[in-house]
Amino acid sequence: MLTKSDFLLFLDAPMHLWAKAHDALAERAPTPHEQHILQQGQQVEALARQFLEKHLRSNDKQAQLLWQAGYNDGRYEIRVDGLVYDPAADVYDLYEIKSATRVKPEHEYDLAFQSLLLATTLRLRSLYLIHINSDYVFAGELDIDRLFTIEEVSDPVAQRREDVLQLREMAWQVSKMAAPRPEFACTNPKTCPCPSLCHPNLPENPIYDLPRIGRKARDLREKGILDIRDIPATYPLNATQAQHVQVIRSGQAWIDRPSIRAWLDDLAFPLYFLDYETFAPAIPLFPGYRPYEQVIFQYSLYKVSQPGADPEHFDCLITDKVDPEPPLAADLLRHLGPEGSVLVWYAPFEKGCNESLAAHCPDRAAALLGINNRIQDLMEPFSKGWYIHPEFHGSASLKAVLPVLCPGLSYADLKIKDGQEAMLSWYALQQGDLNPQDLAELREALLAYCQRDTYGMVAIWNYLQKL
Repeated sequence: MLTKSDFLLFLDAPMHLWAKAHDALAERAPTPHEQHILQQGQQVEALARQFLEKHLRSNDKQAQLLWQAGYNDGRYEIRVDGLVYDPAADVYDLYEIKSATRVKPEHEYDLAFQSLLLATTLRLRSLYLIHINSDYVFAGELDIDRLFTIEEVSDPVAQRREDVLQLREMAWQVSKMAAPRPEFACTNPKTCPCPSLCHPNLPENPIYDLPRIGRKARDLREKGILDIRDIPATYPLNATQAQHVQVIRSGQAWIDRPSIRAWLDDLAFPLYFLDYETFAPAIPLFPGYRPYEQVIFQYSLYKVSQPGADPEHFDCLITDKVDPEPPLAADLLRHLGPEGSVLVWYAPFEKGCNESLAAHCPDRAAALLGINNRIQDLMEPFSKGWYIHPEFHGSASLKAVLPVLCPGLSYADLKIKDGQEAMLSWYALQQGDLNPQDLAELREALLAYCQRDTYGMVAIWNYLQKL
């Protein structure tokens, strides 16, 4: 039978559903981050059940809650989070639990799939989504009445039903096909669960590498074009995409030296190269935080006092089971002076971190918010297409740019190699007690990872100056 999860997989890409139905999904163990997301969802679901039971006791003592009940009609199958029976009216209300902070279109499709099946045997009255309240501020003791919000979605779900009726029939037919069709494939090979089906024989420079290619990728694929070098000169691309095509065809980097020089000339010494590491839990860890609010637990900072000076390094990592932001902010401001440009990679994130630090450290708010007026985004020369290299593969991320411009400065030699590993490592410290040796090794790995980010920025800045 076709489950709700199968249907959502079909909406992601028909090929993904076909692969699941025919045991053709790539075999791989879930990543630590995927495991964390699953465990977090289970935690939210358990708390939401308590919330729903309490809500029913307060508002309708006659209501009967059926939890995780399964239903099928021989073709479609669902398991319902919460089904509440009102004996007085002889009707049912459906409650779906999501870890999100708002209702999303995919939630409406999800509920439409469920309600279509339930309506064949039950009298449904209303549909509700229980989701996390983004305005809830943790005060030290979890208040589930304020953590969750119940939102009725009967009307928007009803508007999806005709669409879902057709889509679930299409999904059923796809799952039963002997062989898939090429147009079933997804357009994101980096996250595809069945790359041998969606993206067989992918060229070295696929069309998916073009920045912000979006729907054009499907259009090009339908025209039989998968290699960037095969895109016709008349095909409508924006200026940056067109320049990427020329770089791939020539095999040579494109460098807009005047724009890079103007950007560099706008920097003011002393220069600071700053990077934060954060963790954003669904259930806040410390008082004063909202769900999914970033907790900043680490920074790395390089300072270049004047042209030609050797960079000085400072860092701070808080692993104690306390709110890390006040001590981290105090340490940062001891080393980051009131003047000079602050270079980061992807400014919106770092600016958001400074705003968070200011909110949780009101006595230092002015100084922390002042940092944002000095921030310069080192990603800009790459995201704006002033420097395009064929080996960037269309990405302007630090991990794509650094190994190309500064060989030997990749992350391969580090124990912690990316931000997801860093945040989960820190969270592990908050969840359990490690022996002194393991704690010391984990601290060293976290410090080394964050330092590589900032030292990499220093190296890229040096490289750009030599152009």
